[in-house]
Amino acid sequence: MFCVDDVSEASLVHKEDPYAAVILKKCRETHCHFCFNELPADAISCASCSIPLYCSDWCQIQAGAPKFDKSSNSFSGLEGLADDLKNYMSDVVLEGAPTLDTGHIAEHRHECHGFHWPLILPSEVVLAGRILVKVIEQNRRASADSNLVGFLDLSHNYLQLPPESKLEMHIYSIILLHCLQHFYRTELPISGIMVSKARSFIQKFFAFKMKKLHAEPLFSLQPVILLSQIQVNSMAVVRMQAPEVKGPIYEPGNALTSNLEHVKVGQAVYVAGSFFNHSCEPNIHTYFLSRTLHVQATKYILAGSELELSYGPQVGQWDCKDRQRLLEDRYSFTCQCTGCSELNVSDLVINAYRCTKLNCLGVILDRTVTTCEKQKLKLLIDAPTVYSKQVEKLKDANIAEVACHVFESDYKLEPQHCLVCDSYRDLEASCAAISQTVSCCKSSDTYLPNRLQDAIASNEVPTNILLDAVKCTDLLRTIFHPYNKRIAEVEDNLAQAFCLVGELQAAIDHCKASIQILEKLYGVNHIAIGNELIKLASLQILVGDSAASGSISRITAILSRYYGSHADEIYPYLRHLKGRQDAD
Repeated sequence: MFCVDDVSEASLVHKEDPYAAVILKKCRETHCHFCFNELPADAISCASCSIPLYCSDWCQIQAGAPKFDKSSNSFSGLEGLADDLKNYMSDVVLEGAPTLDTGHIAEHRHECHGFHWPLILPSEVVLAGRILVKVIEQNRRASADSNLVGFLDLSHNYLQLPPESKLEMHIYSIILLHCLQHFYRTELPISGIMVSKARSFIQKFFAFKMKKLHAEPLFSLQPVILLSQIQVNSMAVVRMQAPEVKGPIYEPGNALTSNLEHVKVGQAVYVAGSFFNHSCEPNIHTYFLSRTLHVQATKYILAGSELELSYGPQVGQWDCKDRQRLLEDRYSFTCQCTGCSELNVSDLVINAYRCTKLNCLGVILDRTVTTCEKQKLKLLIDAPTVYSKQVEKLKDANIAEVACHVFESDYKLEPQHCLVCDSYRDLEASCAAISQTVSCCKSSDTYLPNRLQDAIASNEVPTNILLDAVKCTDLLRTIFHPYNKRIAEVEDNLAQAFCLVGELQAAIDHCKASIQILEKLYGVNHIAIGNELIKLASLQILVGDSAASGSISRITAILSRYYGSHADEIYPYLRHLKGRQDAD
């Protein structure tokens, strides 16, 4: 996907409703099965099977659930009621209910007969069923023959899947077709030949369990390819989960120092949305309002440039080798984005060790990270023009303070050696020291980091645990690099802990320390920094720090960059912060 014209930062570049969507099983009791918003206390269930739950009549109707009507059949269990009472009840239920869009394909209608199989089958299989139904209904209207493979022209990785995954997809496909046959008997016939070929596939799987099966599918079963397409192209519909504010934010109980969570509530396939390629340093950001996908530009993008989103962890979250391993396992491709093909500060420091030389900020890498960064360096050196540009870019990024030797064209990266002063560090001994540092304290047989996190979760942090955590952090700083992400995580935990015990200035200091590290990993305007600044601003307000106004301004700018005019809707807590800023 390329942009035709220049795209300004914080511009909405795409908006799209899903081709098909399904709620995740863990959210079936808490979120609407159509719009994926939280259910109200008076949720509405399907009038026929009573299993799906909806937040409104509109969502119930859109999903295709049988709706309430005024016929006597609607009151089969209430025969003793008077007719005028029945009419009153139906008027109340149907008041303001919109009619179903004739172009809309109902999602629940085919699932509402007999046993409710979406309750049992994996979400991806249910989603495949809803896509098949949509294709059948569209072809009915167009009087065309069904063609289930390639109907969305989406990529898949079936050929690269291990035999176990292929076998699972074939079995689920047969189960899915049997389920759909209850509603579509003629459009989805399951012939004896298909079952016979499936049996042959299973026999060959067990006969060659330890060997690779043929590269080509052993039989043409179109839903299998559809399942593979869903696995690669579907998106998780997420909601921002933050604690509810029940009073003024300057009261200690309403300080937001815990992490804001992105909760996956649904899974959906978006036709155009699937054509955005991946980058570990994306220039666009996705978010959801109800089930509608929104794509926002987070940088100024020149005309002709590709629009790229992140399929998984970005630069700053994981290092290069871990990002590439996940993308290879999940999507069957080797990432070659700028974040994975060029050196960057984040990948060098995120898991780095500290130099043994006093006051040296040089990084020391272990063998696995060194191997990955060496490969990047080799690719750059083999392309002199790109290498020259990369060197200038790195100098601008102040990489010299942690790895100045990378500017030398003949330099060879070596594990366990500082990339500034070349000092040596025995990482095996360092790892042993780390294990000893965070191991059980004499006063407890529980892992120290887990004890601190459990104490935070219980909103009660004993003094001995807090003191042990501070001591542990001081020792970790002597081993890990100052910009190592693990240091940022322990600083964040300490900020929460000190807030709970009422030492707010100490909480602010640790929160700032965490943010300073994350700014090195992500950059100063990344959404991760905005989330951390919300914590800082909450603490600053509690102590009456005038710097809170500046933090809130930064938060507003960052969240607007990623969510545009919807920032307040996505982050309800932001409204409280801005209200406090206006009051000051």
